[in-house]
Amino acid sequence: MQIAQTLSQDASDDQLATILKDGETRAIGILIERHRLFVTRIAARFLLSDEDTREVVQDTFIRVWKNIRKYDNRNRFTTWLYAITFNLCLDRIKSVKRRHQMFHSENEWQLTDLQPVYHDPAGDVDKELISGAIWTIARELGETQRMVFILRDIHDIPVNEVCQITGFDPVKVKTNLYYARKYIREKLAEGGYI
Repeated sequence: MQIAQTLSQDASDDQLATILKDGETRAIGILIERHRLFVTRIAARFLLSDEDTREVVQDTFIRVWKNIRKYDNRNRFTTWLYAITFNLCLDRIKSVKRRHQMFHSENEWQLTDLQPVYHDPAGDVDKELISGAIWTIARELGETQRMVFILRDIHDIPVNEVCQITGFDPVKVKTNLYYARKYIREKLAEGGYI
């Protein structure tokens, strides 16, 4: 396959990874363009700082470029990419916790600060408000539950890929997902959102 043909936007991630392994550095630009937004969304949902998010996104693609030879094309490229993102987010969270700066302020993410907004007499709750409440509650979850919840329920990544990304076995993923969902439902009910 010719490199020019492979470097098109139609090339698969595996094709781009293969030519990147062969030294064609222009392929990383296409991979970045293709996956930057999704990596940014994942990092932003795990982290509470725009600066941390930007750094993790940048570090993710640097690691992809430096470690492309470790990529095993028997797995999906996106699974490998998200595993790198996931691990960098975990590292960043641990670092932030060590600096005692997990939240910008004590009350910034408190569920009690949110009040339900009703649009009609039937009591339909504003979907944006519920979404905001879910994100607020998700930030209260432990690291493992939060990671599994975001990957599976927010990004709709299948359980087997969540296992590959996190390194957790299916039982651990499903158990943490169960408790995360249960906690979120309970908090939504307490807050009058459901």
